[in-house]
Amino acid sequence: MKEHLSLKTILLFFLPLMFMSEMIQLSHSITNAFLARLLAPKEIIAAFSIAFGLNIMAGGVTQATIQTGICFITDRTSFRRLLRFCLIMALLPFLLVELIALTTFGEIVFGEWMGASSGVVSQARWASAIMGLWTFPILVRNLCWSMAMNKRRTILIAYSTGIRLLSLVVFLFIYSVWFDGATVGAMATVSGMTIEATFMVVVTRSFFLNLDMGASRPDAYKEFWTFSWPLMLMQITENGFMFVLNFFLGHLAKPDLAIASFGIVYGLIRIILVGPGALVQTSQSLVKDQQDLRVMFHFTFGLILFYCSLIFVLFYTPLSELILEVVLGLTAELSGYCKQALKLMFLVAIFWAAAATFRGTLASIRKTFVVAVSAGVRLAVTAGIGIFAFLYPSLNGAVLGVFAFAGAFFAETILLGWYLRYQIREHETPLSTRPVNP
Repeated sequence: MKEHLSLKTILLFFLPLMFMSEMIQLSHSITNAFLARLLAPKEIIAAFSIAFGLNIMAGGVTQATIQTGICFITDRTSFRRLLRFCLIMALLPFLLVELIALTTFGEIVFGEWMGASSGVVSQARWASAIMGLWTFPILVRNLCWSMAMNKRRTILIAYSTGIRLLSLVVFLFIYSVWFDGATVGAMATVSGMTIEATFMVVVTRSFFLNLDMGASRPDAYKEFWTFSWPLMLMQITENGFMFVLNFFLGHLAKPDLAIASFGIVYGLIRIILVGPGALVQTSQSLVKDQQDLRVMFHFTFGLILFYCSLIFVLFYTPLSELILEVVLGLTAELSGYCKQALKLMFLVAIFWAAAATFRGTLASIRKTFVVAVSAGVRLAVTAGIGIFAFLYPSLNGAVLGVFAFAGAFFAETILLGWYLRYQIREHETPLSTRPVNP
């Protein structure tokens, strides 16, 4: 008989993933803090934010390979087939990013559509072209992460990200000697990811070698596609949130200030609210029945309370000025623009955590089509809130961005929660299609 899931088991699986997410988001804030100390920081941060937003949106395709790997990597044949499938899928957004960055189309997208200044557009194009190269190390790393999660060795993932963070700091200093502007951050980011992927290949090699040689009926590419395309779409819309919102922020009265400030706020949201992202893989890997799901809900609720308390301490007290002006080194103009938005971060914490748990549980039963529907709903909500930038150009862009972010996750929570309840009560769907790990 299977032993039911406990809070301790969840915590031991979840914590390394949370630390991994923390270090990834910390790397973004470190990069912003480093760029803020270069000449013309507002223009550099705005350019880096635009380039990062474009590439993180395109990277949603490779990000979805983690969940696909968890579900389908069962032997060496499935691994190789999945690697070929994911490589083909990743090439499409990679080529699109390079097309935008290296042709005059980039001037149209970043300049005319977003409203960024000519100096920002020039830097954003070069940074986008460089960041596009991260597609390949991320793809390899994510498949290695999937094998580590299936073995419940998530501590290896935390180690790899720690190595990436340390190498990022080194590369930032090295590249700043020969280069300037947003390209420094782009080159350092790609170099750090390459080091991280190399480490994961080395430490998960034994997992691959211990896999069976092949299956009697290997999973077809059609099965990979049916499962993964909704997750790819969801990751693209989630990762592309900042990029899409920049189109609206570019029409505010002070577009460069709005884009740069929301880039900073978005970076802080991602570094502080690291747990919700890890809940997706945690619930997909561990939830096997309704008892497990109840324990997972208790864990999610406790995590929400923790983050709401943390946000109060950080941004409803004088600590906010210390974080923005001393740690991040922001100017008074940038700091003042960000403060009110950061106080609203608790809304994002509540709905992101709930939506992530629902999404991971639905992935475990291979009911991913509704995830694609929720991605469309989230995009519509984001656009609906972003429209206020046209109606009220004097709005605080960072505040508008946080409301759009929270509203998108609220819509996803309602839809996925309803659909999961429908599957359990109406169809009595089992909560896993995968065998329990010994």
